[in-house]
Amino acid sequence: MKKILAATLIFSFLTLSAAVVFAQPVQRMPRANRMFDRPQLRILSVLKTNQEELEITGEQMEKIQNLVFSFREKSLKMQNESEMSRLELQKLMLDRENLDYDKIKAILSKLSAVRNEMFIERLKLREEIDNVLTPEQREALGDMRRVGMKSRARDWRDRMRQRFPRMRNPIRR
Repeated sequence: MKKILAATLIFSFLTLSAAVVFAQPVQRMPRANRMFDRPQLRILSVLKTNQEELEITGEQMEKIQNLVFSFREKSLKMQNESEMSRLELQKLMLDRENLDYDKIKAILSKLSAVRNEMFIERLKLREEIDNVLTPEQREALGDMRRVGMKSRARDWRDRMRQRFPRMRNPIRR
């Protein structure tokens, strides 16, 4: 009887420990460090991959590449400036008793201005890339984008159906 009880306890302990180990969250690479996470690098890779299909010349590709990398240089400078402002804000927030609201407001305004400038730079990059491409190439790229969005939506829907099978036929009220 003692052997059965001991075996049951050991089996229970191992089962619970395995459940605890497998219940840990999956560590993912930080979003900012993933390769091709930036839309500019993604569009560059899409254009390189489909260069023959879109009939993009080497000269066009070189211009687009230069535009993307100059944009990345600007964006890295802006990110650095933004991170420095965030650090300064954290330093100010540490002293809870003597908060300087004017300095905090100035830093928040600076962060907002950097974010707005980054948005404008993205729009400019998109326009400059469109100016390098011919109208036919832009149309073909737009068609590729629409087909890709439809397939991504279909993939997402299929994943959700696998993950939540009861949601296939929702109850209508």
